Amino acid sequence: MSKNQNNTCAIAPIEDFDGAAWLTSLQERIRSAVHLGQLLRIEGNGTRGQEHGVTAGATLSLAACQGIVQYEPDDLVITVRAGTPVAEVQRILALQGQMLGFEPPLQAGSTIGGTVALGWSGPRRPFAGALRDHLLGVRMLDGLGRDLRFGGQVVKNVAGFDVARLMAGSLGLLGPLLEVSLRVIPCPAVEKTTVLALDAAAALALMQRLPTGPGLLSGAVHVDGSLYLRSAGSFECVDAFLRRQGGTLLEQHSSEAFWQGFAHQTHRFFFPSAARHGQPMRLWRVSVRPGSPVMDIGAATAIDWAGAVRWVWAPMSAYPALKQWATAHGGHVALWRHGTRQEHETVLQAAMAPVLLDVHRRIKQVFDPHGIFHPGRMFAPC
Repeated sequence: MSKNQNNTCAIAPIEDFDGAAWLTSLQERIRSAVHLGQLLRIEGNGTRGQEHGVTAGATLSLAACQGIVQYEPDDLVITVRAGTPVAEVQRILALQGQMLGFEPPLQAGSTIGGTVALGWSGPRRPFAGALRDHLLGVRMLDGLGRDLRFGGQVVKNVAGFDVARLMAGSLGLLGPLLEVSLRVIPCPAVEKTTVLALDAAAALALMQRLPTGPGLLSGAVHVDGSLYLRSAGSFECVDAFLRRQGGTLLEQHSSEAFWQGFAHQTHRFFFPSAARHGQPMRLWRVSVRPGSPVMDIGAATAIDWAGAVRWVWAPMSAYPALKQWATAHGGHVALWRHGTRQEHETVLQAAMAPVLLDVHRRIKQVFDPHGIFHPGRMFAPC
């Protein structure tokens, strides 16, 4: 139970889940795969099965691994089994006036384990921190079926290697997550959005001038010729900040609809664009320094993270130019959606410098020495 006896949100794991038996079965499945030379594809609810390319192997499902292990609202920490839907976690947090600060992009049925493995953060990321900044601890199985724990359930400095944060964005390469402990944050008293009609260059210039902090920015996105500025905090601070920026204040339901649509990529910008010059379009994610100039590559571009992320529709043939531009501005490019498996592999394997690739391979060797989890997803097998 929570230390606060009046708090009813220290929820027990679901009763019909036999964790010990399920864990033993999962460990046996992994050890059998090693013995037989079988490949395994880790999956939660399968909502992101096409992201980063489809990998070979039999499905190792974590869907049954659900439940809240421990929730201490007073300590701002929640520990959740990996197959638990994120929507259920958000519902429980909302009852206590709390939320996940990294605003994870979701689809219906997205799980906590999948969210951590993908490592994605939404528009709030520059102002509240990335997913990895909120990840305190994990429990996982490695490629030998060993039950491992890293990190903890408290917000404190970590002594030694912060292994838990390796799992943020690991894409299942190191093994299945069983439990994750996350730092949560209080919901703001009020959150509002103003919209300014600006071109991309003017929007970038304004975003670079804006201060950040409590009662100030919690989101800054430019799409379809409009700059959306979201502010969170006390009513007085939010109202004063947005009045200084001008623009048109959105009604609350319109504000929430826009940010949910953009974070979860159901906004019309993220729907497939028509072919250009006979070439099918791909959605690219370009990460660069926030002050980088406007891109002139691609058919359509949106700006997120106050300038640090550019979403671009462009054909596969534009990849060399996208990569050159991103590198010149201190960043990198990823093929986000609608590419073939071969295209995803081409981009992923070209994204890493030799030194970084060597580090990734050495970490993979430690956790998955027989290479049974998602071979080829982030880099070619040794």
